[in-house]
Amino acid sequence: MRPIILALVLVFLPRPALAQEVPAGAVMDLWCGTAFALLAADTPTDAGDDKLALAKTYADGAEMLTKRALPLYLESGYTDRALAALRADLEKSIASVVRGPARQNESPPYSFEDCSVLIGQ
Repeated sequence: MRPIILALVLVFLPRPALAQEVPAGAVMDLWCGTAFALLAADTPTDAGDDKLALAKTYADGAEMLTKRALPLYLESGYTDRALAALRADLEKSIASVVRGPARQNESPPYSFEDCSVLIGQ
């Protein structure tokens, strides 16, 4: 009886625990897409036209990178629920980099320049 219960438990474990490795490009796309989304969201609505245009570029880039990354995470074994949790955690950690000083001895895995290249900036 116990082997059957164990088998059922293993079947219903969250997929990331059993997931394949996510391609490095998808990890970078999701990280940079999240960072650009936060940058765009932080642009004041009364900013000048040049800043609003730049914010739109970041928002469009964020959408493109995220749309490119998400299917690869799902193909690697992430469930929708696990991916949503990962994205929420990622947003929190990136917000500290984008919106405030990073923790001492902590640097982001990708620079602004690394990410800008992905959206043609």
